[in-house]
Amino acid sequence: MNANCFDERQLQARGQIFFHGFASALALILCNAFLQESGVVWASPFNQNLLIGMLAVTVVSIESLVRGVYFGRQKTPWRQIGLFGVASVVLTGICLRNLLQGAALVENSALSAKGAALVFDGMFLATTLVALAQVMTERRKNRA
Repeated sequence: MNANCFDERQLQARGQIFFHGFASALALILCNAFLQESGVVWASPFNQNLLIGMLAVTVVSIESLVRGVYFGRQKTPWRQIGLFGVASVVLTGICLRNLLQGAALVENSALSAKGAALVFDGMFLATTLVALAQVMTERRKNRA
């Protein structure tokens, strides 16, 4: 898609949002490096990387929703809402099943894979709820 279809405000806001996502990812990577250097293991290396990456995506997603920035031709991000909504429903079901079966969220003083899935679910759920709140707010404004 060509950048000419966005006005100047959209381009500036998109740049700020991506910068905030990059800065948050960089800060999380540095914090994780300091924790590892100090001998603190809070999750497996695989889960650490996934959680750091997903948290940066969550920051970008929520900020873009709150600031009214769109990345495609549609102003309402239905694909994003659908993707995060389906992921949060599926992960909520999996996490609830795991919790009911007595799965450990923390193993050996570190976040287990089941605990990491619960954190992922929280990020997906937060993004979905913000998106739905934004859509409902816009609809109320359009009715008035």
